[in-house]
Amino acid sequence: MQLHDHADQFEKTLSLFFEEQLASAKTIHPNYELLWLQIQKLVKSGGKRLRPKMTLLAYRAYGGTDIAAVMSFALSQELIHQSMLIHDDIIDNDTVRHGVPNIDGAYRQLYSKFVANEENRHHFSQSAALLAGDLLISAAYKTMFAANVSSDTLNACQQLLSTSICEVTAGELLDNEISFKPKGEINATTVARYKTASYSFIGPLLTGAVLAGASSKEQDLLRVYAETLGIAFQFADDIIGTFGDETVTGKSNKSDIREGKITILVEYFYEHSNAKDLATFNSIFGNSSCSDKEADIIRNLLVASGAYQKAKDKVLEYSHKARQALEQLEIDQSAKAAFTELINKSTVRDF
Repeated sequence: MQLHDHADQFEKTLSLFFEEQLASAKTIHPNYELLWLQIQKLVKSGGKRLRPKMTLLAYRAYGGTDIAAVMSFALSQELIHQSMLIHDDIIDNDTVRHGVPNIDGAYRQLYSKFVANEENRHHFSQSAALLAGDLLISAAYKTMFAANVSSDTLNACQQLLSTSICEVTAGELLDNEISFKPKGEINATTVARYKTASYSFIGPLLTGAVLAGASSKEQDLLRVYAETLGIAFQFADDIIGTFGDETVTGKSNKSDIREGKITILVEYFYEHSNAKDLATFNSIFGNSSCSDKEADIIRNLLVASGAYQKAKDKVLEYSHKARQALEQLEIDQSAKAAFTELINKSTVRDF
């Protein structure tokens, strides 16, 4: 058993989903069809499909065998992820995803023929992106009805999806507010738990377990595994966001600095830095035009203060908690090996 089993089958399911949505949209209006085409282009442009893979992995780990029957639930996990990415890009004012224009970026180009005023064009393009994200939330629920499962199982999976949406929304709000609310009111671990672990690990894994009929005890243990792994993943991502090699990650290592994002690194720095270093840090951190040289000053301060090492230690701490939870799961060794692979892919990264 491996994490990437049934990847091709999932891609076919995803393609069929878009064929159906485009055919339906075409009956309404060409402009609506165009929105779905832009969504399809974005979704197909990249991504690891980690969440549907987790759903299928957990399903198989607990004895599930009818992959075709539960593929729509795996699809729902990818759709909710894509909706969150679209909304997150709106929040962050980003116009690129996977190296291509996201929905906002694409519509800024499309609307340039019709709307001369940049501020108005920005408003209309973000409106289109907001609607696209909303469509995928609706679709995430709708696809679940395609599966031949009992009403109790369907209700349980939809409840998990609802919880994921509520929790990731809370996490996004806290992530927005942590940079300007009084220090200590919100902490990076809480943000990681609700913004990342919620819908990226807990929801997908528990959905698979529920579909396979895992016991309540096993679901509780799996939740611990998913929660701690999700936090470890986010902390690793925070480190990469500042220290990662852009040519390897494909992500900017200055955007978090320019944004003034309070990550586990910055949280620890504020708690342990001296007045002189803090003054230097604050003179650069959050500056949207921060230079490469200034970004290096921030990195050096994070290393010298111990914040960099502390963040790495936190990744290891939560990874260890996930491994401990994994050992308690009543699944076979093949499944445990795949769950271990998931830990490694989520946390063993170059930083």
